[in-house]
Amino acid sequence: MRALFRGLPPWYDVPGWFRAVFSRDAHPFLQFVRYGVAGVLAMATNVVVFALAEHLVFPVASAGEAEVLSLPDRWGEVGSWLGEMGENERVLNYARCNVIAFLGANIVAYVLNFMWVFQSGRHARHIEIFLFLGVSFVAFLVGTALAGVLVGNFGVNEYVAKMGDVAAAVLLNYVCRKFLIFQN
Repeated sequence: MRALFRGLPPWYDVPGWFRAVFSRDAHPFLQFVRYGVAGVLAMATNVVVFALAEHLVFPVASAGEAEVLSLPDRWGEVGSWLGEMGENERVLNYARCNVIAFLGANIVAYVLNFMWVFQSGRHARHIEIFLFLGVSFVAFLVGTALAGVLVGNFGVNEYVAKMGDVAAAVLLNYVCRKFLIFQN
């Protein structure tokens, strides 16, 4: 356990902690903490933008007001099941709100990640942005699919589904950003 915190200032050295937290060469533990703070800010942006879009632009009816789809019984029925989900206004509005929230959150996430959490330089800036958005988009698709199933098939509240969506996206994004996009 001591090895995890080796190289950090003593707990009572407040100026040392400020230097350590805001240093570009952060201790791995502090880098993870900074990623968490950046992630919370990006997630808050995502949820606030989602809520605004849901209330002002694309309302998602509550489960009691909309038809809940049943899961397919056989693999051969998956295509028609996906088609039914695509015709479900509740699922479509959830996805629309999620696209808007995705864009707002990614602006916040990229700025915080490249300015505060990770070191740029593994790739040229345009490649880095492309990879960042690509990984975010894959995580977005995975999270949206998970939430779509929760909302459309299980009648789960859209905000509970949003929490599952965000959790899946955070895990996938951290691993890819740490090891594929930015310098370690």
